Amino acid sequence: MKFINLNDNEIIDIVKPLAEHTEESWNQKNYNDFCHYLLGMDSDKKFTEEEFNRQIEENYDVLGKHEIADFVTIHRNPDNVIVLWTVNFENRVEPGLLMYSFAESEGKVLIQSCTYHG
Repeated sequence: MKFINLNDNEIIDIVKPLAEHTEESWNQKNYNDFCHYLLGMDSDKKFTEEEFNRQIEENYDVLGKHEIADFVTIHRNPDNVIVLWTVNFENRVEPGLLMYSFAESEGKVLIQSCTYHG
């Protein structure tokens, strides 16, 4: 599958469930589920449980639960696809911006990175 060559709707159909799963895992503060679709978790540069817990401590009480809201855009790079959504926060009226980078690895689409700007 040439993931980056798919049309926008096909890409969203593939990646939105991955992002929703990851956001729900964040909301449940579940490290193992959060990492389920992350690329590179078998390397020494993986996203550690300590880093996950640090980010939870810094951010969760301030913003609360995350919920993916409106699709914003897709940006295609030669080796990945970036998808932007707005994100609603439980403890804040204003939405933020949620950015996920997806890449194909061994025939699967996985999350390279995810971040929000609140």
